[in-house]
Amino acid sequence: MKNICFFLLFIGLASSVFAQDAGTVKVFADKKLSSITYTMRHPLHTWDGTSREVNSVILTNADKSQLTQVAVSVKLGSFDSKNANRDSHMIEVAEGLKYPIISFSSTSIQTQGDVLLVKGNVSFHGVTQPITFEAKRKTTGSNLEVSGAFTLKMTQFKIEPPSLLGVAADDVLKLKFKVVY
Repeated sequence: MKNICFFLLFIGLASSVFAQDAGTVKVFADKKLSSITYTMRHPLHTWDGTSREVNSVILTNADKSQLTQVAVSVKLGSFDSKNANRDSHMIEVAEGLKYPIISFSSTSIQTQGDVLLVKGNVSFHGVTQPITFEAKRKTTGSNLEVSGAFTLKMTQFKIEPPSLLGVAADDVLKLKFKVVY
């Protein structure tokens, strides 16, 4: 039931964000082929956490050659670092029960060949920050794959980096994504 409510909320948000013109279509991400991975570093080790629960929708033309808008959301609790204690601690540090969703909504997308210059807003831990990053697009058959990477500072979102043995992890979260539409 919780997942159905989340999905309906996401569809409603995507519908309100996108003002669809004639000739544009909404295309939803294929969760089986999409992922978002974060990388964190601590002086003692580095780890990745991956989520395959990527909810995303794009506005594009019929042949997917011109993206005009994108919205992405992922549950904080869906990231798996292959260490349940670490995952629980990340949810605690980021107040995942209070702020369960991380989202991105574009404000502009510029296309330069297969490179996309994307500007938009990331909402994480109740804080919204502007961000700009490059992504690459690749068409395979009828699928459009958009991939890229960017970094965020946890303190920008009012989150203190987690610590181990009294030593804090780096403030930087490296995010890598691959979303297939």
